[in-house]
Amino acid sequence: MSEIRTSKTRSVINPDRRLFEEHGELLTLFEKFRELKTKEDQANSLELQEHANTVMTTLDEGIKGLDNLDAFFDFLHQVGASHRRIPGFKAEYFWKIEQPFLEAVETTLGDRYTENVQNIYKITIKFIIETLVNGFDNANTTTPT
Repeated sequence: MSEIRTSKTRSVINPDRRLFEEHGELLTLFEKFRELKTKEDQANSLELQEHANTVMTTLDEGIKGLDNLDAFFDFLHQVGASHRRIPGFKAEYFWKIEQPFLEAVETTLGDRYTENVQNIYKITIKFIIETLVNGFDNANTTTPT
């Protein structure tokens, strides 16, 4: 997955696959990214690249955690809940990472990206995003223990 994370980070920043370029409304949620108006500004932003790394590390940790579902759910529910601190963030925004993630996996794996692998990653990313959304949605209804 780290090979995918490295490639994915580039894909988030890369002009043809920029998550934030395709979904500019996401940039406005983060005060430190609001001034990144042009593609060049976005491509040159170390802070945006670090955020992309954080996103991919989260997905990587989620995938690694699938062998320990308690840890998997705890981690991703916490990450989902943490997005409540971002003014204006909506649960549906988590879904915007799905397609860029799958494209990065395909680019990274090349010929190894078979239909079977594609199906596995589609199921996996959907499960991860659903878990993030559950953490986000339940953050208002539960109290920390």
